[in-house]
Amino acid sequence: MKIIRKVLFIFTGLIFISALPKLFYATDLQYVNLTGESNSFGFYPLKYAAAILDVVNKLFQPEYWSLMRMGKEYALADVIGERASYSMKVFLFSLALGLVIAFIVSIAITLASGMIQRLLISLVNVMESLPDIFIIIGVQLLVVMYFRHTGVLIGDIAMLDEEIYLLPVTCLTAIPAVFLTKTLILLLREEEHKPYVELARGKGLSTLRVLVLHSFRNVIYSMFYRSKLIFSFMLSNLFILERLFNMRGVMDLLMWSTGHTFVLISTIIFLPFFLLFTFVELRMKKSIGMKEDGTYA
Repeated sequence: MKIIRKVLFIFTGLIFISALPKLFYATDLQYVNLTGESNSFGFYPLKYAAAILDVVNKLFQPEYWSLMRMGKEYALADVIGERASYSMKVFLFSLALGLVIAFIVSIAITLASGMIQRLLISLVNVMESLPDIFIIIGVQLLVVMYFRHTGVLIGDIAMLDEEIYLLPVTCLTAIPAVFLTKTLILLLREEEHKPYVELARGKGLSTLRVLVLHSFRNVIYSMFYRSKLIFSFMLSNLFILERLFNMRGVMDLLMWSTGHTFVLISTIIFLPFFLLFTFVELRMKKSIGMKEDGTYA
């Protein structure tokens, strides 16, 4: 029941957000942008309430499930599957690659000593301080400059109909890789002084074996709760990527969606991750004997 209640609250919030432009504008913003007509900014609570009712009604009428893009109308069912599949492949591959890089780099930094360790940590801090948009545009510029000097195109920057992966995955991987690396280093440092680590080293286990077999296993629970923040960052950056690389993904549809289509597309993006996080959290709590109220059995 608790999970269903959360889903209903979020779904209701999406409905209120989808109708929000009607609270301040008398005319549909997308129609104004296409026709070039002027629009009056104000406060229209009655129109907002009517827009909410309209969104709710159209959610139960599949024949209205379509959106306008560049003056053309598309049935949502005809495009959402392919678009969502493309975006999720880029998203999940970037996340998996980021996890692998963070695992390897955090081990390397933890095993390093002295000046090398400080240098690697400083490099991670510099990468973390760079704005995401700077990394994306920087990668594009590097590809263009390399192509101008060598005539070799490393990866497509923008295509009309083809799916591109190399550059979007490269840009999107930087976000989880840097964040996870820094988080893992901090968590592993906390584990270094715990009794089980000293006991394992006293038995003659190598530092690498203690890290991989013991310390990493104990920080998984803490990493899981921090991963929710990573997902939100990655989804927002995926929206930017799809615009800058002209990718035909689900985030591109979200930009053109209004009203009930915004609710439907947002639900398709959000619901699988919400259910995944909820299921994993329940399993992890059960494995450590934690009840729903936060107490232990």
